[in-house]
Amino acid sequence: MSKLYACIIVKEKGEGIREKEDPDPSLAPHHSSLVAIAEQFAYRIEVVEGGILFDVSGLENRIGPPGAVARSIAREMETHGIAGSLALAANAATAELYARTRAGVTVIGEGDELPLPLASIGLDEDTLGIFHALGMETTADLKAVPEDELIARYGREFRRTLDLIDQRGVHILTPNLKENRVAWDYNLDFPVEDLGQLIFILGHGLGKVLAEAGSIGLSSEQIDITFGLDDKTAAEYSIKLSFPTLDKAFWLKLANLRLGNDPPGAAILSIRVVCHFARPRAIERGLFAATRPEPESLLLTADKIRKLVGKENVGVPMLVDQRLPEAFALDADKLPQGKEMEPEKEQRPVLALTHFHPPLEAEIKTNDGRLIYLRTRYFAGRVAEYGGAWLGSSQWWTHGFWQQMEWDVELDDRRIYRLARTPDGWFVTGGYD
Repeated sequence: MSKLYACIIVKEKGEGIREKEDPDPSLAPHHSSLVAIAEQFAYRIEVVEGGILFDVSGLENRIGPPGAVARSIAREMETHGIAGSLALAANAATAELYARTRAGVTVIGEGDELPLPLASIGLDEDTLGIFHALGMETTADLKAVPEDELIARYGREFRRTLDLIDQRGVHILTPNLKENRVAWDYNLDFPVEDLGQLIFILGHGLGKVLAEAGSIGLSSEQIDITFGLDDKTAAEYSIKLSFPTLDKAFWLKLANLRLGNDPPGAAILSIRVVCHFARPRAIERGLFAATRPEPESLLLTADKIRKLVGKENVGVPMLVDQRLPEAFALDADKLPQGKEMEPEKEQRPVLALTHFHPPLEAEIKTNDGRLIYLRTRYFAGRVAEYGGAWLGSSQWWTHGFWQQMEWDVELDDRRIYRLARTPDGWFVTGGYD
């Protein structure tokens, strides 16, 4: 048999053979398990509705005749817990047809005739009703009728149905499995505790997966590294970037820094490197654009600073949607993204509050409960307008919520300041620009 195709159609518990009903083949049940099975026997794989179709031609020399190939695939289905039907045939359309129609394992050799119900070959209801009225129930009954008479009665399109039941279907296996990552595994001969000894091996694995991504015109923004430890646990590291790159030396330096900050808790027995695919980076700088460091250099510098001051102290400032003193937090997982040119757009003027560290001690004069004069060692003036008082925090459940009242104060020189009253006295905590 020169060509051989295998098809697996999943059967849910308590149901018959799964029919074509999924609008998206990638949503088929047990999708990852089906792909894992097919990848052990073929490289040309097509995900179909409710199952998977793959080319197993050429396995006769390695596994044996089609029956032996079918038994090998069936064992893998049992290992992965897949309940469904399996069919092997010399024609891709035939393999899919029998997998959808017959339960269990079916091997159709060239010239074999295994009758199927006419309802399973896609006939319309009217035609099917006529055949039933004539006492024709299976494909064997249909093949007993001369082909010319059937084509003359039902049109030339009926030729496709006849070709299907004669194992001459025109379905061409079209690989549609979209890979989104590539993995590399390595098992050590003995446990290793020194990470420095593993850098060479880790670099070899990174080179393998990055070369695989580059060979298909892709790049990567994420590398996952998993160490199998001798205490039966695993140490997992995920390195994510805000830009794609295939620079092996950069990835290796970054991995070395991450492992140095958080080393595994036991000796290492195995290494797994997973490269997630991403679109390549496109760089087109203007002729007069200012030069700046490459993002790889910026990220390495940021990681070195994290190692010195702690991860939680390095990041991009993010506004906090609460009323708090200095209401921002650091996002340690985000890095700034530079742009050559920001689009100009009309914006309303905004006030920016500059916090004073430390706050300035203030002297306050009031009249009938109103603020009339403010003095610090750096400035002084009459109060023209003010707003407040407000509690210094919106977190009413904390002790600090009750400890500070705040006002926004405009002096006669039109400068606006943030004034606060605490148990320790009056302070100017910031100024508006």
